[in-house]
Amino acid sequence: MSRLLSATLGRIMPRYRTFADWLVIYRQIIEARPLQPKTLANRYSSLRYLSEAFAPRTISAIRPHEIAQLLRTLHQQFPHLARRVLIEARDVFQEAVAYGWIHSNPAAAVRHQRTQVARRRLTLDEWRQIHAWSQAHQPPWVPHMITLALVSAQRRGDLQKMAWGDVREGHLHVIQQKTGTLLRLPLELRLNVIGLSLGEAIEACRDYTTPGETLLRKSTGKPLVAPSLSARFEEAREGALGKHTGSGLPPSLHECRSLAERLYRKQGVDTRILLGHKRQSMTDTYNDDRGLSDGEWKTLEL
Repeated sequence: MSRLLSATLGRIMPRYRTFADWLVIYRQIIEARPLQPKTLANRYSSLRYLSEAFAPRTISAIRPHEIAQLLRTLHQQFPHLARRVLIEARDVFQEAVAYGWIHSNPAAAVRHQRTQVARRRLTLDEWRQIHAWSQAHQPPWVPHMITLALVSAQRRGDLQKMAWGDVREGHLHVIQQKTGTLLRLPLELRLNVIGLSLGEAIEACRDYTTPGETLLRKSTGKPLVAPSLSARFEEAREGALGKHTGSGLPPSLHECRSLAERLYRKQGVDTRILLGHKRQSMTDTYNDDRGLSDGEWKTLEL
């Protein structure tokens, strides 16, 4: 029926065309936006779930409760994915409103199910134990990676691609993979609680194995793949701390970034710039230790 409407009435009234017809135009719209390749790939990934659910449907016949049902199904296993799909749904239908294909946005009234924070933050003492275990039991690049993750406060993908050519003019130059943000981190940046500067952490990566273009590399000098960084951190965490038995998920490599934010903020470093965020509110979410400091005395510094 949808195909018949699309082939007949759809020729003169877009609201009778299918969601698949609209996606042809919508993909052109988002491709014209100034999005980073990784962001665009993530958008397409979210769009795929909407396409699988509604592609053959007449676009004006799609109802809010149908979108909500799709999101409930996703939320059961992938709550964060469900949130991204809802954001995409709101945009794809809002653009359809703007282009005159439909009169109202069916995703606008849909609400995301609240997700309780599942991953626990990392403490400095735990980081030290993980780093020490890694030094004793893992390939040399792993403890260097764990150090760089804390001292630089950068994401996994940025750690993976840090190269010697990025170290120049007294700074480490980082083009953040996720957002495209351009950062110049001074090599003098020092994390006082571990007594190490960014420059010293980088220099320690020079001679631990066969020379290569990247700071972190295999014994052959070849670059690493991103999943290896996460897997090795998890191995070191379990080796140092044992199997996680508490509530929620155990700290991941990304939690080094939150720990770095909390430690550097105490030193007075502008962590919004360090983390590459546009808004302070995003940085503040990293500063939340999710209950680790509950019950501790807070000292007012004069």
